[in-house]
Amino acid sequence: MVSGQGGAVVTAALPTHHHPRRAWRAGPQPGPARVAASHRLGAMDASGSARPRLSRGRPTPEETARLDRDVRESALLLFLEQGYEGTSMEAIARAAGTTKATLYVRFPSKELVFRHVFEWAMSQPDWPVAELAPPDPDDLEKALAAIADAALRRTLHPAMQAMQRIAIAQATRFPDLGRRARQVYWPRHEQVAVLLRRHAATGAIVADEPDVLAEHFLAMVAGAPTLFAMYGVSRDPVILEHRQKAAVQLFLRSLRP
Repeated sequence: MVSGQGGAVVTAALPTHHHPRRAWRAGPQPGPARVAASHRLGAMDASGSARPRLSRGRPTPEETARLDRDVRESALLLFLEQGYEGTSMEAIARAAGTTKATLYVRFPSKELVFRHVFEWAMSQPDWPVAELAPPDPDDLEKALAAIADAALRRTLHPAMQAMQRIAIAQATRFPDLGRRARQVYWPRHEQVAVLLRRHAATGAIVADEPDVLAEHFLAMVAGAPTLFAMYGVSRDPVILEHRQKAAVQLFLRSLRP
């Protein structure tokens, strides 16, 4: 459960066999107490040790990379928990273990920090959950079911829901974020299109427009559940899985010669 922009609570249900494994990357988001504690303790790294501050003078490439990482991870947690408006540059600097002055040198505005965080998150195949192993392309039905499962795991994860809700709320400030968000779906779209071309080449199915069909397939299996979750509507995992299987079967019937 994650509070999104505007205070609404996202409670996206996932099939019972989904078990996110990482902390802020792939599991329940840390509560405000943890963030507050990290502020009081001067920003801790994953091992619990204080993050080293940058040396005086011009930072080395290693220090710059470390600052980017620390800012990204700290800002991501804060944006997810407190929203865009509720997160300040001072809070980000404190959580990242640096000074506000140093933060402003690297990122002159909060808008740039959020853009950096959003673009990084959307481009990572393992955020907020790790991708499953590629499905066997020879079995069309199982491959489509696996792709649908992977799509739901990612789009219904509370962290992804919270990030997308923030992006929607800030759409006028960041009009290009919608195109960036497409990075989440484009690799999976290509995966479906390639799969359809493979089986159409054997004559097993008819898929004259694989790119269009791939878009429709992903809309069928993930569109409605994502929309419901964005409004805070939770669906029973058993029902969600049943509807997913029905969508795969319906799509397959449409491809029969």
